[in-house]
Amino acid sequence: MKFISLLIICAGIVCMMPACKKYSDLQGNPNKPTTSPPALLLTGILIDLKENPWDQAQRENQFWVSNFDYYASQGYNWSSTGMRYGVLRNIQKMEEEARRLGGDENEPYLILARFLKVWCYMDMTMKFGDVPLQEAMNAGNNNFTPKYDAQKEIFVNCLKQLDTTALNMNTFLGAAVRNKVSGDFMFDGDLNKWRKLINAFRLRVLINMSKKAGEIDLKVKEQFAAIVGAPATYPLPESNADNYSVVFNGNIQENRYPTGPYNRGFDRARNNMGATYLDSLTAYRDPRTFEVAEPVDTAKTNNVPGFEKRFSSYKGGRTGDVLSNLSSQNAKGYLSYGNEKRYWATGNGEPCIQLGYAEVCFTIAEAVNRGWIAGDADSWYKKGIKASMNFYGIADDVFTSWLAATPAAQYKGNNAEGLKQILLQKYLAFFMNSGRQAYYQYRRTGHPVFDIGPSNANGDRIPKRWLYPQREYQTNNEQVKAALQRQFGGTDDVNGEMWLIK
Repeated sequence: MKFISLLIICAGIVCMMPACKKYSDLQGNPNKPTTSPPALLLTGILIDLKENPWDQAQRENQFWVSNFDYYASQGYNWSSTGMRYGVLRNIQKMEEEARRLGGDENEPYLILARFLKVWCYMDMTMKFGDVPLQEAMNAGNNNFTPKYDAQKEIFVNCLKQLDTTALNMNTFLGAAVRNKVSGDFMFDGDLNKWRKLINAFRLRVLINMSKKAGEIDLKVKEQFAAIVGAPATYPLPESNADNYSVVFNGNIQENRYPTGPYNRGFDRARNNMGATYLDSLTAYRDPRTFEVAEPVDTAKTNNVPGFEKRFSSYKGGRTGDVLSNLSSQNAKGYLSYGNEKRYWATGNGEPCIQLGYAEVCFTIAEAVNRGWIAGDADSWYKKGIKASMNFYGIADDVFTSWLAATPAAQYKGNNAEGLKQILLQKYLAFFMNSGRQAYYQYRRTGHPVFDIGPSNANGDRIPKRWLYPQREYQTNNEQVKAALQRQFGGTDDVNGEMWLIK
């Protein structure tokens, strides 16, 4: 009887145990974690920030044209585009988790977070002009209507952050504890390559400020010179091996190249090479022509001897031409497609450079040409072209022979003509990579000249910015209107000139 009574008491205690838990303990969803490892967050952030080839941005860079006059458009009838605050929230979360976990293994996430924030803010200000920065990401303190920072202050702030990031990375790597970080599929965790990227990105930011180099307080030239002149403190990419690139894998559906056999029937026949790009290659009898494009169908059907290696067999479509003309030209076999083997045969395609060695070479060459720094612009110019050709598998001796046989491509000196050469070759190196950098260069310098015509849908003009998202008017109306008044006289206009390009 005592044994039965004891069983009853124990059973009662067991039954009552769940009731001892606090009500709040039952509110969490065990299937929905509230924390994520910094490595996992970093992977997601890098996916969100990557730029792709053969997308709308690359068409607007005038690298390709559409000939499909039923659905497609050749217009620059821009409205709004997205901001990066969603990505910034994930970066903020990565910082929080790295601090919570602590230790040397999490320090790199704090350094990369600072850099990736700058990447996001630069992306936004290049598109819109003024954007919230100092008061942004502060909803935890009930600031849901952050003010817009002036674009000049954004550049000043971001450059300071980049310098701090570079020095922090130097300190961390100098301690020789570790030089790898998990969750990074771009550099396979190599922090030494990240260090070079941070400095290269700073050069990109500074060269984009070329119209403001005369503003003494900004010290654009001095900052540029300080980086290039101190390679031990500010190392830069040294070859294509240091390219910041997305590498595609056709065996993984989520990571296969945007074009490929799976999209061939839908996309290939509807898209042609752009004349601004391809006709520049053929004008210089550039061997990259044969790596990126297919001969026009008329050259194939006419069976011209050696047509594959004749530059006259390659022709791009004009971005400004109306779709009906492009469609007709394509149907008659007058326009080149993208190279079949390179872009359509497999799902691997080619790596999509986000910021590469060739860009760095041309950026330094431009700085020398402009008199910002001492140096040999011709040498950097040649290094940039060679790096771009090497990317396509073109050997150094082929580059050397081509340059010797092409006087028009030989550097004309530190003058306006030499600058045009640098900008053209930089544009050619941007083909299908680096997001909108080719367009930003055109907006900043006017070179190379973009094709403008009736298909542009913006009064025969290339727009200079994007409109602010409608969400901003709905949630932050007073601040966005103040920013518009300060920049453009109150009008949200795609043709408005932001501070950077005035």
